[in-house]
Amino acid sequence: MIIGIDDTDSKNGGCTTYLAAVLKNTLEDQLGTQITARLIRLNPTIKYKTRGNASVGLKIEGNYDVIDVVRDHIKKMAHFYDENTNPGAVILENDDLPHDIKQFSAEAMVSTLSIQQAMQLIDRHDLGFVSFKNGRGLIGALAAVGADLEADRTYELIAYRYTQNFGKKRYINRDSVFRSDVMTYPFTWDTVDRSNNCVVFSPHSPDPILYGIRGDNPTKILTAQSLLISEPYEYIVIFETNQGTDAHLIRIGIEDLRGGESYRVFGVVDKEPWTIKGGHTFFSIKEGNSLLCAAFEPTGAFRDIIRKLKRGDKVYVYGSYVNDCLNLEKLRIVDLVDVYERANPTCCGKRMKSMGKDQGIRCEKCGNITDKSRVHFFKIKRNLGLGFYEGPPSARRHLSKPVIRLRGAGNHIYPIR
Repeated sequence: MIIGIDDTDSKNGGCTTYLAAVLKNTLEDQLGTQITARLIRLNPTIKYKTRGNASVGLKIEGNYDVIDVVRDHIKKMAHFYDENTNPGAVILENDDLPHDIKQFSAEAMVSTLSIQQAMQLIDRHDLGFVSFKNGRGLIGALAAVGADLEADRTYELIAYRYTQNFGKKRYINRDSVFRSDVMTYPFTWDTVDRSNNCVVFSPHSPDPILYGIRGDNPTKILTAQSLLISEPYEYIVIFETNQGTDAHLIRIGIEDLRGGESYRVFGVVDKEPWTIKGGHTFFSIKEGNSLLCAAFEPTGAFRDIIRKLKRGDKVYVYGSYVNDCLNLEKLRIVDLVDVYERANPTCCGKRMKSMGKDQGIRCEKCGNITDKSRVHFFKIKRNLGLGFYEGPPSARRHLSKPVIRLRGAGNHIYPIR
């Protein structure tokens, strides 16, 4: 059976994954069985999200009557005082996952769905559910039940603080975090942001999470965790997840883009990059229609790559489409145009100088004069390679696939660490 839960936290604190950790511990004690935890990220541009738009699932071998335990934990732990917190839970009591629920989950990762759509499926398949207030959490809860991680899955180990430490400053030894990263990268990733010299795997908000270690391999994640020096934790859970898989991206043409969704789009650079006050960098691509693309200031050194693009370069852009602009997460360069620089010929070991409009060029040393037809054009080195580029870990969305996960298979990658 699978239990899906969503929308129990608020922007002031709380965490649905923490509720899942506590509930997992309770059910394992009561049922005497191991439970697999899942962390499912949904459409990152949804307006109702608190922070990372995550729902959670608990997968249990066998069927048990657990709905009252689930309801009690939500009643006890959800932030009901917040008008935007609308918890929901869905329970599938067998392992035969209906196709339409799988499809609902896939759509929840890329688009916006309604409570009515979720309830139609819940009623159709006679699923158990718990709903509070307007029940919006049923959407994410059903998506957590239906999430298919067979094609690509990652893992995250999350350590949770003791309740008496909630709201207090976290203690995590910084040197141990960087050492852990060195020892386990690239099998773990987004623990630190070396380009900005900061730790990124621990939140600054007052929620219960101490830290979260992401990676491809649970064994490597546990190795990374064993190297950390920190305050004690009460719970530790390894979640199966769709984080770092690009599950939110739709492959589509420019003419079909819709606001509030995320895409992988091909195009040819038609307006070269420009930077505005504040550091945000823009350019546009064209494939039939034109598309404005943006690398915002928090993406740091990624903007340096963007600024090297030239008209005619062929690229794939990855990101969310908001306010008629694609907010870049990644870039793949598939072809670079040749770029030439104009240069006057040399005389007496130096470049000759222009004498003015329609007046030819002259050597400043010997006075030799020649016409401008002798001006040369030299091909310049682009200092830019084909392949995948990305923003830094501190600016990366949960679902965005780090390019280090694209290593091998002939891919050229340029990770920002």
